[in-house]
Amino acid sequence: MREMRKKTKKKKPYRIRKLMKAILKFNLPEDEPEHKYALAGLDALLVIEEIIGEIRSSLNHECGNLAFYFNDSGEKKRTCQETLELVRSFMIESKQERSLPELV
Repeated sequence: MREMRKKTKKKKPYRIRKLMKAILKFNLPEDEPEHKYALAGLDALLVIEEIIGEIRSSLNHECGNLAFYFNDSGEKKRTCQETLELVRSFMIESKQERSLPELV
């Protein structure tokens, strides 16, 4: 008698990423505020990253929009470094607490 060999299935090549889809549905007009929040999410992340970047530029290189300001007399003054560090830390911690994704 001949031995019967089991047929083995060939394995499909490993995919690095699987295609995933997500669909958000809103009942408009009653869900309009939520719809607008969802649409503005990326813009909000970009603004947060831009502010953090401006603070970093001010702290490390003394440049950027936040490095200096003009007081009531019109004199150019250096922005308080400690305040900028506190604001930057607060923003980074808040992003982490809310599990906001890092932009690539």
